[in-house]
Amino acid sequence: MTPKPFPIAQRVSRMRESPTLAVMMEAKRLKSQGVDVIDFGPGEPDFPTPEPICRAAAAAISAGHTHYTDPAGIIELRQAISAWHAEHHGTDYDASEVLVGCGAKNLLFLLCLALFESGDRVALFSPYWVSFPEQIRLSEAEPVIIQTDPETGFVPTAALLETACDRGARAVILNSPCNPTGATIPVEEMDRIVSVIEKRNLLLISDECYEAFVYTEEEGGSFARFHRRIRDRLIIVNSFSKKFAMTGWRVGYLLGPEEILRAVRKLQSHDATHTSSISQWAAVAAIQEAQGSVRAMREEFRQRRDLLLKAFKKIPGISCSIPTGAFYAFPNLEGLYRGAGVSSTAELSAKILREARVATVPGEAFGRGGHVRISYALSRDRLLTGLDRLRQFAESV
Repeated sequence: MTPKPFPIAQRVSRMRESPTLAVMMEAKRLKSQGVDVIDFGPGEPDFPTPEPICRAAAAAISAGHTHYTDPAGIIELRQAISAWHAEHHGTDYDASEVLVGCGAKNLLFLLCLALFESGDRVALFSPYWVSFPEQIRLSEAEPVIIQTDPETGFVPTAALLETACDRGARAVILNSPCNPTGATIPVEEMDRIVSVIEKRNLLLISDECYEAFVYTEEEGGSFARFHRRIRDRLIIVNSFSKKFAMTGWRVGYLLGPEEILRAVRKLQSHDATHTSSISQWAAVAAIQEAQGSVRAMREEFRQRRDLLLKAFKKIPGISCSIPTGAFYAFPNLEGLYRGAGVSSTAELSAKILREARVATVPGEAFGRGGHVRISYALSRDRLLTGLDRLRQFAESV
């Protein structure tokens, strides 16, 4: 008699695999077969990691910094993060209010485990990053989804947050600049959101991984500017991955109340222990020696965004709000449904990949059908080639 396989936990069966990774793997499969695919899927800069960071990693190895560290991170890195935020955002976070982990994704997951449990409700603005709702559900809490308006650029608002409070939310996760839309929250709206946090006694988890890539002066960037008003209700989540083209190095960090960070540290001590000691020393060099590369990347992404928006105007059936941050656009492709013989962007993305050899991520992955996410973190020539293929596809259906 063949034994039955050991059952998988229900919490896993309720999850979906990351759709962004699924698109990346399908694009790689086609590429391995010799197909020239223009991949608009990846959520990482196409720039090399700056040389000072790589040198610091090599020096760390030579110096023997290859052993365990404090689960909260080496003190040199926490002090450097504290000092950078003080200089750029006027904060006064101490190194004890900084915690380093294995990328922002891992830290967000540990935050959910540390803060939420069965019966809790956590507000999310849609479109949202694919892992937010899954991480909330894994903590046995329930996401409260708030739909933003494409007519106003998908910008989260205080008024919408109030509706989530009325539905029982006790915390909110905000992502500005936003993955997948590129939306950023203006300073005036940030101020109104902070007022809701104060009035409703909410916890704000601010995912600011794309903070370095904001393209208009009116946009707010970091909620750290409001830390004196909501210090005990604010957790800043950030990462070295996007800003310094260090996605594979896995370094993220938190700023927030010591009590919450102690809880996350406790979880991390039984999980990954800490992120790579070598990566941590490299991150110190990133803060101290590689800021110029961030400015250069931001300007290049801004120019690519402008090329993208100009090309969209020439593609029938596509409309797009202007992304004011990050390196993503979230165009509406519903105008192509009928001609392509599809009823969802999941179907349409698959058809575009097969027929036009262009990989996009369907909006259903982010809680908003009718759209696709397009990353412009690829060279200009590949960007323009992919957009031309997309135009030819749209004209043919």
